[in-house]
Amino acid sequence: MIALSNIIRLAGRLRRDTRGNVIMLTAAAIFPIIGLSGAALDIARIYLVKNKLQNACDASVLAYRRSMNGNNVTTDTEPRARNYFNANFAPGLYGSGTPAMTYSVDTQNTVHGSASVTLPMALMRVFGFQQTTLSATCDAQLQLPNTDIMFVLDTTGSMTDTNPGDSSNRITGLRKAVIDFYNILESAKVAGTQVRYGFVPYSNTVNVGMLLKSEWLANTATYQSREFVTQTTLKTSTSGAYQTTYTAWTPDDFTTIILAGDPENCMAPTGNLVTSGSSSSSWSPNGSAVPKSRTNYRTLNGSSYSAATQSNGTCKITQKTYNNVSQTRTETYAENPNGGDPVYTTYNYWNYKPVSYDVSALKPPSGGTLNAYIANPASPAAGQPSTATAGAVVAVKWVAASACIEERKTLRPQEIGTAYDMDVDMVPNPANPDTQWKPWLPRIVFARNVGSYVGIDASKWTWSYGATLNSTATYANMSSFANDRAACPSPARKLMSKEAGLTPTVLSNYLNGLKTVGDTYHDIGFLWGLRLASAQGIFAAENASASNGFDIARNVIFMTDGATETHIQDYDAYGLSALDRRRTPIANLPDDDGQNAIVESRLSNYCKVAKGKGMTVWVIAFGTELTSTLSDCASEGRAYQADDSTQLATTFADIASRIAQLRLTR
Repeated sequence: MIALSNIIRLAGRLRRDTRGNVIMLTAAAIFPIIGLSGAALDIARIYLVKNKLQNACDASVLAYRRSMNGNNVTTDTEPRARNYFNANFAPGLYGSGTPAMTYSVDTQNTVHGSASVTLPMALMRVFGFQQTTLSATCDAQLQLPNTDIMFVLDTTGSMTDTNPGDSSNRITGLRKAVIDFYNILESAKVAGTQVRYGFVPYSNTVNVGMLLKSEWLANTATYQSREFVTQTTLKTSTSGAYQTTYTAWTPDDFTTIILAGDPENCMAPTGNLVTSGSSSSSWSPNGSAVPKSRTNYRTLNGSSYSAATQSNGTCKITQKTYNNVSQTRTETYAENPNGGDPVYTTYNYWNYKPVSYDVSALKPPSGGTLNAYIANPASPAAGQPSTATAGAVVAVKWVAASACIEERKTLRPQEIGTAYDMDVDMVPNPANPDTQWKPWLPRIVFARNVGSYVGIDASKWTWSYGATLNSTATYANMSSFANDRAACPSPARKLMSKEAGLTPTVLSNYLNGLKTVGDTYHDIGFLWGLRLASAQGIFAAENASASNGFDIARNVIFMTDGATETHIQDYDAYGLSALDRRRTPIANLPDDDGQNAIVESRLSNYCKVAKGKGMTVWVIAFGTELTSTLSDCASEGRAYQADDSTQLATTFADIASRIAQLRLTR
């Protein structure tokens, strides 16, 4: 042990002799220098790790919120979020440990994240500082600016089909997806902003009549109809002295199977019902007696089919199958109690031609009734002359449930003039009927010279174009085909916010009431979606600005479940195509392929107009191919294909998340 006295003597000598003091002073200064340098290095590491941890936390919660299915956490949500976290903060970064990251979602669907990691000290551990724990918190939520969403929805008959893998049909999946979409956006809405939703269901035409001003509709319109000429009663024969009557065939034993057909081409397949063993018993009491009767026999094998489009748009095919069924009936030959009496036949003569009607009584806001004299007048008593001078009246109504429209004047290929129908924003001029719309009235429209809509190849039917056709026949009336060839979809809705009345209940009731009927005319649906959403057109006063005075983000969501499908025998927004020929050359009967091409060309034009107006166009092919026409219609990166209802719901949720701006809130 060194004695204290020796240490004191050494210190005194050092004080008096300064040689070599620098070494000692330097040694004494090393410790504070090391401390300051180590602190600077470790503080820099702490800053870098803290910054990277915050960035990773932010990226992770954004990915978490984006990966949610609307407001619902899925099995993929957290793994995807963690992938983003790990990509931004790998374990061991800058010498740190393994980070921890947790997530939670509150009742407002805001995602909260919390990240932490330990960081061992490098040089500061010399002074007893072993490690520090760093943490970061982060939140993410969807926030909406002022937003308009116009849904253009294909509600044709094929929406009653069920996609492979689904337990319910397409329209059911659509209803749920739209409601979920609405809930996502409403939950993301910032107080004071305006979010509105509009709807244009479409098939052969669109139901927008009660949304229009009275002066936008013409007072007169021309339809393929008929006018009464005269009624004639003639003696055409004399009743015979004898008559033969039959009872029904019995037993009528068969099995019935209900099959689903193509809703947009509802046709019965060819049957294979075969009758065999036809014979009859001897007359009773004998062959010369009057009256007399006998039994007829036959055997049935095979199936017969019938098809009918139902009011919900489905195609019901009834298959009746007979399996070696033996039937009988009674045939009776007897005196005719009216034998020798004259037989009179009444003929009603009609001129089938384009007829101009005064439709001013049908105008909105409530619609009305048109008295059309298109029914056969009553026949006179037997042997009496006719007194009919006009057809019997038919009350034709044009009200909200069926207020579909015929488009204003268009142009055929190579025709010179103005296609007013293709002008999205033009306000009709009451002084020019070509700029106005007309009521769509299938009850007064007749397929001239076509008695039955049987078969799908209408090019082989006996259409009579041009000259007036005078006939006693009653040709096919378009009101008989309300579920397919003359389908009017459900009413469209203008843009409306929840606060203005589009509550969840109102929306649900509207979607549940959507009819699924008719064929696929994409252009007319998209055109009217544009008109109802445009800030410059007929609804500019309602659409130009939001109630809070700020700009509006405008969106069109165009959903279809099939390719364009038109038919020349359809009554659509341009009349009865085979006869009116408003979009096709008048010199020849149009064909379906030619009409389809026109519809797709016009759809492409309207898609460009929408994007030119600054609207974002979202396109969904549901249970069908995403064709180039559909994908080109969409804004960049906004085209989707959904093969079933689950994918449709995910698609709508993704669109809602992209419309609502995803933001960090902490």
